[in-house]
Amino acid sequence: MAERVNVLGAAVFVFGLGLWELLVRTGLLTFTYLPPPSEVAVGLGELLGNGELGTALGHTLFAALTGWAVAGLVGVAAGSVLGLVRPVWTYSMASLEALRALPIVAFVPVAVLLFGFSVQTEIMVAFYAALWPILLNTINGMRTEGRLVETGRVLKLSRAAVLWKIQLPAATATIVVGLRLGLSTSLVLTLVAEMVGNPAGLGFLLVTKGQALQPGQMFAAVFVIGVTGIILNGLVMGAARLAFRGQLASAGEA
Repeated sequence: MAERVNVLGAAVFVFGLGLWELLVRTGLLTFTYLPPPSEVAVGLGELLGNGELGTALGHTLFAALTGWAVAGLVGVAAGSVLGLVRPVWTYSMASLEALRALPIVAFVPVAVLLFGFSVQTEIMVAFYAALWPILLNTINGMRTEGRLVETGRVLKLSRAAVLWKIQLPAATATIVVGLRLGLSTSLVLTLVAEMVGNPAGLGFLLVTKGQALQPGQMFAAVFVIGVTGIILNGLVMGAARLAFRGQLASAGEA
């Protein structure tokens, strides 16, 4: 079923922009470097015109999506094994919990130390950030309810058939949620790595425009980051609905 456009939500957003413009123009908001939306639009045009935005956006997308894609492969594969093979989970649980407790941001300086100021740093940070939601959601999804597995046994399905026809379809919705969360997290941590670990991309653009006291362009970069996250999430969800319509519908996600 196709999603409807949230007209009321869009109207509230537009109203908020108009109120922001009004409050800044009338002086009711007196922050020194808070531009009205009209100046942000001008800053966006300037970034597009001089080519900075396209270069920065391309760099950030490459690093974030590469790290996320590798995390997706590793997370789904490892999560499937951990969710299906109980002894593997038993021996790995303590190590996973210890690593998961480490704040992801704390991994950024480690990546910089290992890989220097490079795109490899961003990719590794994006990979590490995206891995955990994908891995944990896959583990949870693969732990199919006992009744479903028992049904497969009653039907005399082989273990491979139970995995392919019952457990994987049952886990699909949860895995998709992990992929969506992982994509958002990888984008955020890529930006953090660019701010502190590699002078390139949207994160570095955001910092440099702030340091140069160009708030219009800085807020334009923030706007582009937000829109990028929304578009990427929509693309992943759209692709998942095309590929796994039945599984997502049964889980109430379609």
